[in-house]
Amino acid sequence: MSTTTQYFRRHSGPQGFTLVELMITVSVIGVLAAIAYPSMTALINNSRAQAQASELAAGLQQARSEAVRRNATVTLCPSTDGATCSAGSTWSGWLVHGLDRNQATPADEVIRYTALPANAQIAGSSSGIAFRPSGLIAAEQKLEVTSSDKKNCLTVKISGLVSIAPGACS
Repeated sequence: MSTTTQYFRRHSGPQGFTLVELMITVSVIGVLAAIAYPSMTALINNSRAQAQASELAAGLQQARSEAVRRNATVTLCPSTDGATCSAGSTWSGWLVHGLDRNQATPADEVIRYTALPANAQIAGSSSGIAFRPSGLIAAEQKLEVTSSDKKNCLTVKISGLVSIAPGACS
C-alpha cells in the first residue's frame, strides 16, 4: 500500500481590491475634494492677504525704528520704481527712505523697497507716513491692504504703533 501525500492550499480569501471597490474609493475621494476645494481656496486667499498686511506692518515698524535710531524723519511711501516716492492713493509697491546714514549730505537713502504682487494693492495716504525722530507721526493713518479680494486694515496710531484688523477700513 502506498501513501500519497496531498497538498492542500488554504484559501484565505481574495487578494487585493476589485475594480468596483477601487472606483467607489476614487469617487468618494473626488466628492471630498470637491467639497474641500472652496474652503481651501478661501484659506489660501486669507493667508495671502494676512501676509501682505504683515509685510507692510513690518515695513512700518522698520521705518519707525530707523527714525529713532537715525534721529531723523523716515518715511514709508508708495513707489512704483523702488527709488522714489510716487503720488497716488493706490499703491503698487512701497519704500522706506530717510536721511543718509552718515548725514553728511541731505540726500535720502532707500532703506527698503517692496513691490506688491499683481493681485495685491494698498489704499491709503498718497504721501505716505512720515515718522519723526521721536517715532511719532503727525496724525493717525489707515492703510487698506487688498489681496485676492480679501481686505485687512492697518491702523498706525500717533504713537507709531501698528494694528491689523480683518476687513475694510471704515
